Amino acid sequence: MMRGVSWYYQDGSNAEGPVDEETIRHRLREGRMPVGTLVWCEGMPAWAPVERTLFAADAPLRRGAATKIASVGSTVDPATAWLIACLPFGLLLLSPLPGSGLIGMVAYIGLALHDRQQLKRAGCDLPHAGWWLILLGAVGAPVYLSLRARALGDRRDYVLVSLVAIGVFFIFALRAGLPT
Repeated sequence: MMRGVSWYYQDGSNAEGPVDEETIRHRLREGRMPVGTLVWCEGMPAWAPVERTLFAADAPLRRGAATKIASVGSTVDPATAWLIACLPFGLLLLSPLPGSGLIGMVAYIGLALHDRQQLKRAGCDLPHAGWWLILLGAVGAPVYLSLRARALGDRRDYVLVSLVAIGVFFIFALRAGLPT
């Protein structure tokens, strides 16, 4: 006999349940319940996406864990996206050195290629998106990261960080008279 609230969830076109809260949390942790899965319990006016319920903290995108691509069953680690977003901070430290512009361009190209391979292995191809990063470097990074986030159904936190990092880089570079 179950204690507490009985929950139901959509699995494809079928409603499953009743299950307890721990079962929902376990399915989220194991990646067997993607973000967007509808859940319901007595007292709720209607079915709701799992990330908009008391399970929001357990949903993969809320924990900052690797993003789950439900159709393929693979994960995409967000570390590369965060490196791309934060790269201008590192380049700011290197900017007084000769050749720092070349170092930055090589870093963006390497990260773009690595991220595209990772996305492809997970079954999420972003055709032509990497060119934003390769051709435009830091200026193209927010566009690339936004396309990446949309394709993965991911939060756009790293897009905002990328914009802030670029702004900070240019402010400091212009104040110090460094080549941008």
